[in-house]
Amino acid sequence: MSDINIEMFPALGGDCLLVTLGNKKKTNILIDGGYKETFYNYLKPRLQHMKKNGERLDLVIVTHIDADHIEGIIELLRENGSSKKANIISIGEIWHNSYRHLQFLKDNDKKIDFREKAILLDKIVQGYQNKQCNSENTDISAKDGSTLAALIYAGGYNWNTSFNGSAINVDSKELININSEFKLRLLAPNSNSLQRLSKFWLKELRKEKYDFTLTDNELFDDAFEFFMLNQSELQYSDEDTDISNRKENIDIESLATKKESLDNSPVNGSSICFIVEYQQKKVLFLADSLPQVIYSEIQKLVEKESYIPTFDLIKVSHHGSSRNTTQKLLELIDSKHFFFSTNGKKHKHPSPETIAKIVIRNGGLRKLFFNYPLTYANFLREDLQLKYNYVIESPPEGEKITSIKV
Repeated sequence: MSDINIEMFPALGGDCLLVTLGNKKKTNILIDGGYKETFYNYLKPRLQHMKKNGERLDLVIVTHIDADHIEGIIELLRENGSSKKANIISIGEIWHNSYRHLQFLKDNDKKIDFREKAILLDKIVQGYQNKQCNSENTDISAKDGSTLAALIYAGGYNWNTSFNGSAINVDSKELININSEFKLRLLAPNSNSLQRLSKFWLKELRKEKYDFTLTDNELFDDAFEFFMLNQSELQYSDEDTDISNRKENIDIESLATKKESLDNSPVNGSSICFIVEYQQKKVLFLADSLPQVIYSEIQKLVEKESYIPTFDLIKVSHHGSSRNTTQKLLELIDSKHFFFSTNGKKHKHPSPETIAKIVIRNGGLRKLFFNYPLTYANFLREDLQLKYNYVIESPPEGEKITSIKV
């Protein structure tokens, strides 16, 4: 019997998912790490229990650089020590695209000059300061080598080894066979997404110095990471508003057909997105992906392989933001089960428009899973659930971890 078990950890509105395949011989994938608190309150005890049972993390996927995805991973690697001597749990491989993996025209025969080094150091300092102001945490220290890239490198972990150390890029490799029963089908990012992110970074550097020299200097990794973290904070400036306390008679049809505004963030566009295929089952993990990119990649699969884009479970993109789930995408993909990772407090996710687009569709009962109690009381109304044939499942107050078995 094929089992896929997904544990959603309380992540304060971020992402932290543990995917376990199989019953006796298990394969474990950690997808993102939420905030620092996520690691210490929930993830660390779970990983320690796994280690006692002789398990390991076969793969850690850091979907993209965003505080609510990487802070917990930073704490894990900081405490874990190294690949050869793991204090918490053994890690087989880490997927993470940093500066060094982007498609830059680097000149490795040159060295950065004193002004360029000063610019990079200034961005690192600014990044630490902004992170202290914007983060859920207040005790982040500016220690050298505390970025995700630096910790992976220093710990000697297998870094993007499935891609020969290069970028996780669907244009380089689409199908990754983890073992005889389990494979990952990569959907994003593609070369265009990575090039777009690299140009975004280069443009920022050349605001300070028009002929900035790009090299493999490790300062670039740290400066790049903090710059991207700052960009992820700025992207929410015009996000959706909360309708949970509005009139009782919400119009689901109107919400579902509301004019769409697409996410076009280079940071979210670099998200690592994939399909987990285990025996006869398929789960779609969309991270914070852009709907236009995912639509294009899945449509290619349909045309090339007659792929059937119906999934046993779909992890909704970007915590259910209306900018990351379009009607067009939902006309291509489908599932009886959708799940959202968010507490809804910071950025008003999930958007009511996204929930409406999912529940209004024909095709039988749909279950919507949340790892926090849903704040939109209107969608919990029994008459609406009966009319549109959907069920909301969310943990009661005080529940620690949400588990879904496929």
